[in-house]
Amino acid sequence: MGGSAAQRQDVSRRERIQNAGRLSARQILWLVLPTAVLVFAGASTPWIAQRVPRFTFPTVAAAGAALIVLSFVNSLVQFVRRRRVEGHLRFFPVVVNVVALVFFVLLPLTHLVRAVTPSGDGAPRIHAGFGDWLGSEGYPRMSSHRGVDVAGRMSADVLAAADGRVTVARDNRDLCGLIVVIDHDPYGLRTVYCHFSEIAVRVGDSVKRGQRIGAVGTSGQRAWPGFEHVHLELQRGRNINAIEDPLPRIVGCFDDTKVYPADRLVLTYPVKC
Repeated sequence: MGGSAAQRQDVSRRERIQNAGRLSARQILWLVLPTAVLVFAGASTPWIAQRVPRFTFPTVAAAGAALIVLSFVNSLVQFVRRRRVEGHLRFFPVVVNVVALVFFVLLPLTHLVRAVTPSGDGAPRIHAGFGDWLGSEGYPRMSSHRGVDVAGRMSADVLAAADGRVTVARDNRDLCGLIVVIDHDPYGLRTVYCHFSEIAVRVGDSVKRGQRIGAVGTSGQRAWPGFEHVHLELQRGRNINAIEDPLPRIVGCFDDTKVYPADRLVLTYPVKC
């Protein structure tokens, strides 16, 4: 009888632990999933991003990060409890939570620290580079990044990265928002600038390197506070998918006393340093 009662007690303990773990995980999951959907919708849908206060999605993301940390701690507790009671290990919940912690908490936190830390050489911060699979705020992207996101203060001047002729100046009504495109003849290249708050040039205008062409904003894919930037893209010819990394062509901040090479296209940062 004693052995049977002990076995029943042991089984009951295991069931309580399993049910507690499942209930906690289920509750956290039902909170994390809507949070993730909201953040993704706000990050990828201009119609939504432009119609909510700028602090909405950072607040939701912070709440989601707290839930992920809670879920991670809970998975560790359940891992230890099962090891003691059942005598075997279940790694899958811990692994899932570690992946979520890395991609949705640690990477964004790293980007936030970099965004608020001044660069050592005085050059503007690059929030997201060419080909990156993480966005400016550090969250995973659905596709690789087409250009570079150069940090700039809200309403700061956006500068032409090289001499050229304006071929596009409009509201693109997509993730780019207010866009300016400059053709750089005779190199067969053009630069694309996104997310303006104001456009200061018109189609057909000839512009000089360092000339003001607009102002930093959050149109299109709205940047979170602290991550305001100009998206700079470099295209070859008229094929919008023929793109290359503009960063190797950037020779520094614009200096009106400096003479720049004329035998090849070189770029300067699209914001003041």
